[in-house]
Amino acid sequence: MDLEHFLKKMPLFSSVPDAQIRKIADFFHIATFQKDTIIFEQGDPSDAMYIIYSGAVFIYARKLQNHDQALIQIELGRGDFFGEMALLSDLPRTAGAKVTLDATLFCLKKEDFHTLLMQNRQIGLFLSRLYARRLSFGADEGSLKPTPVFYTLCATDPNLGLSHFLYSMSYHIATESDKKVLVVEPYLSLEIIMEKFDLSPISCPDRSLYHLLPPKLYSSGDIRWFCHASGFCVLQVNKGFNEQLIPVLPCLMENLKMQYDLVVFSLGHYLGRFGRQAIRLCDKNLLIINNTPSALSGVKDKLSILEDIAGVGLDRVRVGVSHLCGTTGIPRESLKKTLNLSETPQIWVERSEKAIKDRIDTEKRFPVKGARAIARELSGVRIGLALGAGAARGWSHIGVIKVLQQEGIHIDMIAGTSMGALVGTIFAAKGSVDHLIKSTIDRFERRSQVRHKIFDYTLPLHGFLRGKKAMNLVAHAIDHADFMDLLIPTYVVGVDILKGEEVLFETGDVAKAVRASISVPALFAPIRYDGRWMVDGGLLNPVPVNVLEQKGADKIIAVCVESPHINAAQTVRSPGIRQVIARTISIVHGRATSGFVEKSDVVVYPDVQGFAWDDFHKGKVLMQRGEAACRSRIKEIRALV
Repeated sequence: MDLEHFLKKMPLFSSVPDAQIRKIADFFHIATFQKDTIIFEQGDPSDAMYIIYSGAVFIYARKLQNHDQALIQIELGRGDFFGEMALLSDLPRTAGAKVTLDATLFCLKKEDFHTLLMQNRQIGLFLSRLYARRLSFGADEGSLKPTPVFYTLCATDPNLGLSHFLYSMSYHIATESDKKVLVVEPYLSLEIIMEKFDLSPISCPDRSLYHLLPPKLYSSGDIRWFCHASGFCVLQVNKGFNEQLIPVLPCLMENLKMQYDLVVFSLGHYLGRFGRQAIRLCDKNLLIINNTPSALSGVKDKLSILEDIAGVGLDRVRVGVSHLCGTTGIPRESLKKTLNLSETPQIWVERSEKAIKDRIDTEKRFPVKGARAIARELSGVRIGLALGAGAARGWSHIGVIKVLQQEGIHIDMIAGTSMGALVGTIFAAKGSVDHLIKSTIDRFERRSQVRHKIFDYTLPLHGFLRGKKAMNLVAHAIDHADFMDLLIPTYVVGVDILKGEEVLFETGDVAKAVRASISVPALFAPIRYDGRWMVDGGLLNPVPVNVLEQKGADKIIAVCVESPHINAAQTVRSPGIRQVIARTISIVHGRATSGFVEKSDVVVYPDVQGFAWDDFHKGKVLMQRGEAACRSRIKEIRALV
């Protein structure tokens, strides 16, 4: 039971149901190590991964950097895990591990680790996203650059808009990143490619691409090259010839990865021998599905085939929904459960004129969705916005968002705590700053309006405020939305006051989740949510950068309205009860904000010192402070994106 409780608090297992946690706990065994014990050395065979229950472990490695040996080192503590990368790659240990403080570790053997990945897709998804951000080292750090990634794209049925999605995605990858993209077409004919997707024929970019292929295997007409004006290329293989490529496909892929950062094999809806070989060899496999009830059986069969071919790995098969077939679809949350997916599938193909006509969608719409959303994910350019706690001072978040929108910096996901949750969810509902301003600060121009529209006082048995008015404010502004209705994926942080645990809200009633997150103890009465008594998320996670990291954000902008340096209160009178409570929470938030900075790419600190926690009627001034702070960092933000 102790291990179950410990695992549930770890981000690695945070999305795994409680029933599965109990099964997972059975895989682990306990190992104890004394200080200075070597757990394993760099170069040792990989046989297990470890989670630190207590103590400390030092990770160290020697990496070749400009013919010199560069030392890489880090110390890990309770809740950290290590050793899993060697298990995933099945290669020798790339680093050593030494105990620096007597440690108790939970150990997971190699075969059990692979079983765990097969049975719990959420863990593979978490690791995949985590390493996409953490392990893409730069050359200046003396570590390996990320290798090019091979993808396949197929569909469960014809007429789901596969080509529309593929070429729209390729366009956005090429125009939103510096990645060189190649589409391999083993089935689509020459005439269809050129007519539909505005491609121009080109000569082979580099004849050395074929140098590992047998010279008599092909003729010049078997392989043709095209290029789009945006920069992505297409390699079209004549029908019939693709079968001859099956035995030499690894050689061709080896050549292609020297020239391209991202290669996508377009496999259509029928998996022949060539398609099966490509799925086995590629790192990731994308599947567009028809989500109608009548097609569900076929979707299950196709997904099962893909997973059998792809094998164990980090999120090897991704699923997205097409709305081009049928009129009544299965809700995406139901699809996740029915198909046992690692996450709720996104809508990759909407019913639009360009999708129906099978043309490239080149528009840079916001909120980001569809092919462009996946393109930004594959490109590694998704922007996450972390909005911190801070009561009325959180109105400055609106100024930051306003500047980002004016500068055309599109936000792919949001994580919010307390007031950051309120601002973030209202913005995410419409993707509009104007709507955000009208729904918030425009409603509270005078203190009397604040008292009337937010402060619903009650007998202070559990808190001074009931919080119902604040919840209704959010519910009205977002049209009583569910998290699935938000146009921008958003995550809300709360705290279980009885267990002292952080809780992440990402499904269900948005307004109720925000009400939980803003429940400053003693000011707001706690709210019961799914059997838990919830209070202000800022107690444990005032600026939820780690949530965005877990959800796959590539670049993170954090906004913090609490200073880690607490100034003495400027008053000569004894503070009242509300001031004492607000000051206490401000100190707690300030002390807890020190850990997020190193995980952020840019941190914006609006100058809001001197504003009281209940200065909600000063929204326009606070918004201006947010604008000024964001403008002061805009060059860094632009460089980031």
